[in-house]
Amino acid sequence: MDISALTADIKARFAAACCGPLPFVPAPAAFRKRAGQTTVEYLLMLAVVAGMAAMMAVLLHRRILGGIFTLVGMIIGAGTPK
Repeated sequence: MDISALTADIKARFAAACCGPLPFVPAPAAFRKRAGQTTVEYLLMLAVVAGMAAMMAVLLHRRILGGIFTLVGMIIGAGTPK
């Protein structure tokens, strides 16, 4: 037996023992990348993040403004009157 044939046989046996036979299964048409798909996915994700930020701002606007005014008061030094 030739050394290259022996090496090829060892590699084939090792691949079969480690991974087993891996049949080629083509991806369904629904999962294939189409032109412009990445841009649409990015814009949808951006819309979700912007929507969540807007909802949080609407729900927590009083606390946000209170925190800002508290920081401004601490910086200016307008603490409690004596």
